[in-house]
Amino acid sequence: MDRRQFSKTVAAAGAATALAPFGIVRAQAQKLKVGVLLPRSGFQSFIGQSCQKGADLAPGVIREMLGVDIELMNADTETNVDTARTRAERLIQEGAHVLVGPFDSGAAGAIAQVCEQRGVPFVINIAAAPQITEQGYKFTFRNFPTSPELVRNGLGLIRDLFQATRTAPRSAVFMHVNDTFGQANAKAIGAIFPTLSYLPFKIVDTIAYDPAAKDLTVEVSKAKATNAKGQVEGNASACIQNLNLTPTLVLPATAATAKPVFPVPDYRKA
Repeated sequence: MDRRQFSKTVAAAGAATALAPFGIVRAQAQKLKVGVLLPRSGFQSFIGQSCQKGADLAPGVIREMLGVDIELMNADTETNVDTARTRAERLIQEGAHVLVGPFDSGAAGAIAQVCEQRGVPFVINIAAAPQITEQGYKFTFRNFPTSPELVRNGLGLIRDLFQATRTAPRSAVFMHVNDTFGQANAKAIGAIFPTLSYLPFKIVDTIAYDPAAKDLTVEVSKAKATNAKGQVEGNASACIQNLNLTPTLVLPATAATAKPVFPVPDYRKA
């Protein structure tokens, strides 16, 4: 959904009273109730708690900038899609005017369905799976790039790295988490990578893994058996766990990854 569609949708929703609180918040000194859904527990808890710290700063900043009072209604998705759906329904029942979250594509898809059914706006802070905003939803808005955008930009950074170092592997293994986000990245890699003539390596295997796994021995062994000299990684956390794999480089598949490259000695120490 582009900005023009966003504006039209917000206007229509306001006329239909779905967004009435946004229109009367100043006049009636009513607090805007924002439901914040984040994975504050479970294997995504570190990221969810970090996002929560940012959300906690928002009421003061928005009050100072816009003069609007915001009440946060926090909910923990527990890194679980079904829990995210249940918590979204509960927040709406408790009076949330808009929902924000949830740093997970699977959870975002579930929340979007709830908000569409209930006519409550949902603003995605982080979730890349493109299908969430390709279903014609009128109440879901994304503030984050989609997987194809992340992958294309990430592969572009890999090219820049090769040019700067004058070093590049000739073969690589693509590893990705097996959830909605990882599957979206895998689909994007499959569609985009073959069209890029500027990357000198071939992807010799694609390996999915459980994002909650603490032992990746099987996946690492499979990758190692390919003798690939590079690992194109869809999730940086797995790079740290793959201590027995010795590719020349560990490359992020998306531009959202914090570091452009993980030389083997560095990520072994992490």
